[in-house]
Amino acid sequence: MLDVHPPHEPTHTWKDFFIHIATIVIGLLIAIGLEQTVEYVHRRYELKEAREALAQEREENRKFFPVNTAEFRLIAAGIENNLRVLLYLQQHPGTPQEKLPGVLEWSDAYEPVIDSVWKNVQQTQVLALFPRQEAQDDANLYRVLDTADGNFKKMHEDLTRARNYMFADPDPSHMTPAQVTEEIELTKETLHQLAEWGNYLRLTHHYFHDFADAPTMEDIGQLYGPPIPPEEEKKLAPAIAITDADLAKLHAAKTAALKAAGDLDK
Repeated sequence: MLDVHPPHEPTHTWKDFFIHIATIVIGLLIAIGLEQTVEYVHRRYELKEAREALAQEREENRKFFPVNTAEFRLIAAGIENNLRVLLYLQQHPGTPQEKLPGVLEWSDAYEPVIDSVWKNVQQTQVLALFPRQEAQDDANLYRVLDTADGNFKKMHEDLTRARNYMFADPDPSHMTPAQVTEEIELTKETLHQLAEWGNYLRLTHHYFHDFADAPTMEDIGQLYGPPIPPEEEKKLAPAIAITDADLAKLHAAKTAALKAAGDLDK
């Protein structure tokens, strides 16, 4: 005789099926939520670490900024001294070194920009976690600092070329008139590049006020020669008025463009 036994488990119904599916879905949602929570906490921690490291790096750069400004003024005084001596030698060929109005001074030094943290942040995904304006501000700071850094290096290269004569004979009074003329041009090129470095140091302070004690416009202007005496400036007043009138509309257009750019940033 054939025996028929009832099933050991109750027959599955649609209700059981949906409960089972709901249990799986809820479990998946909980797992995803936990994973996202862990990821969020991890990213917040990475952001906090990056901010602290960038703040410390900024402080290091800010701390040495006045040192570079002091070095700028020292180099400027030395190169202006050199130009004065060389111009005198050009006008008085063969003057013995001890009778020149000074000795040539070609030393220079500076504190390079520290940017290892910033470079590391750029190479990782951490930068994407920063608010847009905060990331842009950091990028602008390092762009100005790096440009100033590059200008110093170019100035250093010009200065090195200017003092190359010393390998053959360190006494400038032994130079030929042609050599003196060439040396004057090299010194002027060095002054020009020095002014570029000083200008970017000034801009660093202009845009980021915590970088204090920057070169002034007067510091930089002196590299291009002494200011016009008041009496000479008075004589030039009519000519200056004509030029100012010609450029007035263009200055107004530039001011309007700057204002519009500022409005767009808000």
